[in-house]
Amino acid sequence: MSPPSSGEAPHASPSRLASGALVGSVIKDRYHLVRLIGDGGVGAVYKAADQLLRRFVAIKLLHPTTARKPEAVERFLREARSAAGIGHPNVTDVLDFGEERSQPFLVMEYLRGRSLSHAIAHDGRFSVERACAIATHSLAGLAAAHHRGILHRDLKPANLMLIAQFGDPDFVKVCDFGFATLIGPRSIDDARSLTPARTLVGTPAYAAPERLRGDDRPDPRMDVYSMGVVLYEMLAGRRPFDGATFQELSHKVRHDAPAPLRYLRPDMPDVLERIVMKALGKEREERWRDAEEFADALVPFGGKQILRADQPSDSFTMDLLRLRARETEHRDRVKRSDTGDWTAPREAPEQAVAVAGSRGSDRLDTGARSQSLEIDVSFDTAPGVGDGVERDRLTERAPAMDEVPLRDTHVDAIPTLVERAFEGRLVLAVLRYVGDRFGQLALRDLLTYLPALTRDLFAAGVAEDDWVPYDAVLELLERIDATMGRDDLHLVVECGREMANALTAYLTVELSNAPPELLVTHFPKYAARSVRGVTFRVTRVGRGYAQLALDEHGQSTLTGGVCTLGMLERLLTNAGAEEAEVTMTQCRALGDDDTRFDLTWLG
Repeated sequence: MSPPSSGEAPHASPSRLASGALVGSVIKDRYHLVRLIGDGGVGAVYKAADQLLRRFVAIKLLHPTTARKPEAVERFLREARSAAGIGHPNVTDVLDFGEERSQPFLVMEYLRGRSLSHAIAHDGRFSVERACAIATHSLAGLAAAHHRGILHRDLKPANLMLIAQFGDPDFVKVCDFGFATLIGPRSIDDARSLTPARTLVGTPAYAAPERLRGDDRPDPRMDVYSMGVVLYEMLAGRRPFDGATFQELSHKVRHDAPAPLRYLRPDMPDVLERIVMKALGKEREERWRDAEEFADALVPFGGKQILRADQPSDSFTMDLLRLRARETEHRDRVKRSDTGDWTAPREAPEQAVAVAGSRGSDRLDTGARSQSLEIDVSFDTAPGVGDGVERDRLTERAPAMDEVPLRDTHVDAIPTLVERAFEGRLVLAVLRYVGDRFGQLALRDLLTYLPALTRDLFAAGVAEDDWVPYDAVLELLERIDATMGRDDLHLVVECGREMANALTAYLTVELSNAPPELLVTHFPKYAARSVRGVTFRVTRVGRGYAQLALDEHGQSTLTGGVCTLGMLERLLTNAGAEEAEVTMTQCRALGDDDTRFDLTWLG
């Protein structure tokens, strides 16, 4: 029997799906099925060529017998909506969903790699570092799902794909959200239609004990337990519990303690064993509170640190990496110039060099002028001195920090000593953020690594109405990023966001119910209250977009620009802007003529 012609619907029996007989079919006149990847109890997955965008995708097709069951179709639709709404690099992207001749299909990104279950079967026990890195990749994807109110509920090695990405051969994609459920109360109708009472969904060997007791209340610690089983299996080469029957396995999961990891491999660090056992707690309250806390505990053993709420998209990560690369190139050019081996700097790239926002770096066209709102703005506000004061007062030379006796650098004296400064409330917001996220001990350790004058400045204490030297604050931000982050500027963005939260208190009354366009228009005036000695200029603002320039009136810094990027994005979000995205299109510290930002958002 010849394969269906182009456009013929893949209306087939389960046997045809399993045998790969649909290879050659075209779905929706677009997706050409080229290979059967795998078959399961409810459907099959094919590799397909997207003839419109000329790329390979994976297509999951429900078996016709399964497609006749409303609850199965609803679960299939839930998988599409769940995964599509997460938008995280460690979660498989859902690209399309549809139905043809009553047969639902789901289009996903095509992953070139292998499942974790395949890797465990062929590679045996993993090294501690490899196992923890894979676990934290997986936990990052789970955390993103949990932040959006979605539980996986079927986490197991077969649903974790290892692919080579960003230089990491074990980059993880969490797959198959077919049993996903929402965190929080569900309606009686939802519960009845999707999961009949006391019916276990997922794989029993990886199911949390409470689920085997019939308690299926949605809780992120269910997925934490499942990830604990996966990590145990990677380290030990076997699962913590197995049984010949469901009853035997269920009893062990609910009542027995796992075999100690140190008995199975003597090189197991005691602390790591306690971390895994905590994830495998019989009661929810005994486990890690969430995926992030579990991941944090694994970082000393090779795990990857998870970024917290408002995680940047992966394109944002890559843009920050390009910023770092440009910084290195700029330093090399300056060094060659100083030694006489000078080469002309390259023109600044036209594309954005950094982005902050809730989506990737695909930018809206800000060149189109809005017919309903367009303001050309060419004003700038001298920070800290009022709108009517001439800028010359900003350039009056103040003593440099190294010229001032240590006793004179007490915060009470700061306003009369420095040209550029942050108001204390912004600095306190950063210090509180670091203390809350990393602990007070880590904060104290951080301060000990700062240069002596800067360390003594912060040790003296900072009050909300103090003025803290601009350069000292930037030194603090750089140290936070280098010692507590990955030295990739992500934590500088986060600190900028915390500063914006402190600024928002000023704006709540003045901009109550005002559109984001008004916030941007008056941003230089608002910033002047809390950032002294730098100038912000709004050069253009329209409905849903704006352009802004930063002049640091002295040595321009990459840290200052990236911190501003985070501030602007959070201020827009706090003002009610949706999908807010801030792009640093130029950076003077990297050799460009100016430091400029494009801002876009949905009203």
